[in-house]
Amino acid sequence: MIDTHCHLLPALDDGPRHQADAVLLARELSAQGVRRVLCTPHYSRLFPTSHAEAEERLRALQPVLRGEGVELELSLAAEIGPGLAVSAPLEELLVRTIDRRFALIELLGDTSPAAIVSIGERFVEAGVRLVLAHPERCRAVQRHLNVLDPFRADGALLQVVAPSLLGRWGPEVEATAWHLVDTGRADLLGSDAHSTRRRRPHVSDACGLIEERLGDAVVSELTEQRPRVLLDGDAY
Repeated sequence: MIDTHCHLLPALDDGPRHQADAVLLARELSAQGVRRVLCTPHYSRLFPTSHAEAEERLRALQPVLRGEGVELELSLAAEIGPGLAVSAPLEELLVRTIDRRFALIELLGDTSPAAIVSIGERFVEAGVRLVLAHPERCRAVQRHLNVLDPFRADGALLQVVAPSLLGRWGPEVEATAWHLVDTGRADLLGSDAHSTRRRRPHVSDACGLIEERLGDAVVSELTEQRPRVLLDGDAY
């Protein structure tokens, strides 16, 4: 599996506090069947993470994981908060995208469709498509389940995260997440993992539920086929 949303890198945001904690998280991801991880530290007003520091953390972590026998291929982007997505210098945003092709945008509870339009306008001029992270937590999506359809028609991808499908963000978030998966609106499944003690990966449990409900082909699309679009530039 490919995890396209993970706070694996230590001492950057609200993810692992120390490198040893990151190793434990990486080991758990690997045990759940994850082989590639897109590291997505926050870039937001609350966590204005330095991209240079994130690159340094990734370079330091990779050989440690190999030494520990944890086989994970790591790459780097960021989870861009909606506030900075509309206000930060464009180059500061582009350097945090996935090969200047996709930008992972954090949707918060109060993020409005109008805000997503403004964000999309900034990135479309640079030829960058949006990946909208955990839209199921956004109240506008909960109220109107088809509100993001126009964005998907314009090329945006929707990324549901595993804890939502397990009800760990409450029943309304859970119901919205499953609606997005059941109706084929969800394009990606991320772990949104932060540590082994809180906000754990849960990706294998979520994949098991999706397989029971919709079959293993849907699991493959959400965790293998479509993630390769982001990381490798495959056609989709």
